[in-house]
Amino acid sequence: MSKSKVFFIIAILFFTLIGCSQNKDGIFIEGNITEIDEEIGDIEVKGRMTISETVSSTDSFEIEKESMSQTIRVSNPEDYKVGQKVKVNVIKNYDEDIWDLDRLKFEVEEVN
Repeated sequence: MSKSKVFFIIAILFFTLIGCSQNKDGIFIEGNITEIDEEIGDIEVKGRMTISETVSSTDSFEIEKESMSQTIRVSNPEDYKVGQKVKVNVIKNYDEDIWDLDRLKFEVEEVN
């Protein structure tokens, strides 16, 4: 393999890794699970909510609210336990400016 091909592959890999490490826009809740309702599928997370959004190619802003509690619905509440530390990515996949908890999606991941 020629040196230019190796350099090109390394450059592509480098820019891909930089892109993966960037903060993503969105709303995140990071905290501990305080309550689980396995019948309904709700879990209550108490912690910090972060709203991160890119304003332009060079500027972004982040708003943090401390010590708030939010109940979210998940499809597999039995996979979680009270006291577990989690990070929740809030996904709004509709265009209206209304935050409808029944239409929002939540991606929950365990934080160590």
